[in-house]
Amino acid sequence: MIYLDNGATTFPKPECVYEAMDHFARTAAVNAGRGAYKAAREATAMVKDVKTALLSLIDARGQAEVALTPSVTIALNQVIQGQPWKEGMVAYVSPYEHNAVLRPLHLMKKKYGIKVLELPLADNLSIDLNATESLFRQTPPDFVAVSAVSNVTGYVLPAREIFLCAKAYGAFTLLDASQALGLVRMRFSQLKADCITFAGHKTVYGPFGIAGLYIKNGVDLEPVLAGGNGIKSEDPEMPRHMPEKLECASMDSVAICGLAASLEWLKTVDPWQIESALVDYLLERLAEVDGITIYKAPPGAMQAGVISINKEGFRANEVAAILDHQCDIAVRAGHHCAGLIHRHLDNKKYDGTIRISPGVFNTKEDIDALIEGLKTIDPEVLKSIDNSILRGNC
Repeated sequence: MIYLDNGATTFPKPECVYEAMDHFARTAAVNAGRGAYKAAREATAMVKDVKTALLSLIDARGQAEVALTPSVTIALNQVIQGQPWKEGMVAYVSPYEHNAVLRPLHLMKKKYGIKVLELPLADNLSIDLNATESLFRQTPPDFVAVSAVSNVTGYVLPAREIFLCAKAYGAFTLLDASQALGLVRMRFSQLKADCITFAGHKTVYGPFGIAGLYIKNGVDLEPVLAGGNGIKSEDPEMPRHMPEKLECASMDSVAICGLAASLEWLKTVDPWQIESALVDYLLERLAEVDGITIYKAPPGAMQAGVISINKEGFRANEVAAILDHQCDIAVRAGHHCAGLIHRHLDNKKYDGTIRISPGVFNTKEDIDALIEGLKTIDPEVLKSIDNSILRGNC
C-alpha cells in the first residue's frame, strides 16, 4: 500500500515508537500516578518527562501546563465545555474548523444559547484580517477557536494575528494544533493562545490513545469529566488545580511511552522540510493530469503537507475507491469532518474532495505512482466495488 492519508493519522510510525511500546507493554505497563512501588513510580516519572518534553517542544516551560487526554476530541471538549458560558455570549470559529470544535460549540449553542459566528474569508479563501477586526468591533468575541493548519487544504492560518485582535476584547483563545504540533514551528509566548490542543497520533508521529492540551498559567477551566486520578481519593471533588483537575481515569501508559519515543525521534528529522518538498513535487506533477481541480493554501500563505483535489467526471469517493482497488493507493475522500470550508470550495458536485497528505515516510516515487493512477483511472473498476463504499462520505 502507498499511504497518502497522513492527515488522518501518520502511518507508519517511526520504528522506535513500535519498539518502545512493545517493550513497555511487556515489562512496565502499570498504572501511573497510583502506587508507591518501583514500577508505578517509574511510570509516573515517564508521564512527567513526556509533559516536560511537550512543553519544550513549543518553548512553553514556565508559561503553561500540559494535561493529557485519550484523544484531541476529548481535549477540545474539555476546553469548550469548560468555559463559563452564558446566553448571548459570542464564539467565533474559522471556516476551516474540524467537527471536534464545531460540534461541541453546537452543543453549547443548544444548551446555553450562545452565538457561533464564522471568521470572514477573502476571495482567495484566506482569513480576511481587516474584516475580522471590523466584525469584532461590531460583535465583540468571548471565545475564538482557530485551527493551526487546515486538514483540507493545508493552509497555515494566521492564528496569532487573529488572537491578537481577539485579546483586545478579552476573549478566550483556543488553537487546535492537531495538524501542526511537531510539523509547524511554534513558540507558546508568540501565539497568544490560552489553550492549545494536540493529537499524538498525527504530526507528532505517536500512537493513537494519547493527546492533550497546553493550558496557559493562570487560565482556569471547569472540569467536564470526573473520576479517580490518585489525588485525595477521599474528596468527592476533582482537584482544584491545573492540570490535575482535567485528568481522570487510568492513563494509557503504553501510548504515553510511544509518544515519548516519537518526541525524541522528532529531534532527528525536519518533517516540514520533507512534507514541503513532497507537496511541491505533487503540485508540479498534478499539472500533467487532465481535469484536475486543486484546493490548496491561498497565495502567499504557508502550505503544509495537505492538499485536496477533484477529477472532472467523478465523485471524490469514486476516485479514492478506484485508486485503492486499481493501484493500492490510500487517500481520503469526503468532507474530512470539516464541513464549513467545503461550502466555500464549491465542490458540491464532487461530494467533497480527494485529500492527499504525504508524510515523512513517503517518497517522490509514491507521488509518481499516484499521478500514474490519476492519469489511467479506469471507471470500469467501479463495477467491482461495493456500493456501500461508493456511497460512503466522511
